[in-house]
Amino acid sequence: MQIIHDIWGAMHTAAAFIALATGAMVLLRPKAGRQHKLTGYTYFIAFWVLILAGLPMARDGITAFHWLSLISAGSLIAGLWMILASKRARTAKGRAQLVFGHYKFMAWSYVGLVAAGVSQLATRYAVLTGGMSTFWWAVLLASLAVTGVGAIWIRSSDPGVIARHARALDDSAA
Repeated sequence: MQIIHDIWGAMHTAAAFIALATGAMVLLRPKAGRQHKLTGYTYFIAFWVLILAGLPMARDGITAFHWLSLISAGSLIAGLWMILASKRARTAKGRAQLVFGHYKFMAWSYVGLVAAGVSQLATRYAVLTGGMSTFWWAVLLASLAVTGVGAIWIRSSDPGVIARHARALDDSAA
């Protein structure tokens, strides 16, 4: 089974690996510093290359993967917009809310990226072992598993993110 069929597939795959690596670095390392910003922009650009390089690969028409890439694009745009808008926020509470929104959109964009990658691997395995009859089951189960783990991880990380911004939220409530 040939995995990479053309230059678009090569670009798509390379960008996926870069986005996976930089996304993990952004989420696991300290936030708000120069390194976070540089790595975050690299993630953003790699993810956009991934999305755009995937579009010409739609030889069999538009699939669920392509529709889900639109959700990813929306998450990326919203996440970037929120952090840029936070610089112009008029109150500490407004800034904290925008930074928290940035975190949520970018974290979910990464969960979606991992879910898509795991689904791609699962479908390759499913097609090799069970034929096309197992294709969509592999996509669904792999995506649900990753999304479930991602939801738990994001939810468990929320208190730390909220705690970093709690002072601004508390000060503005007084």
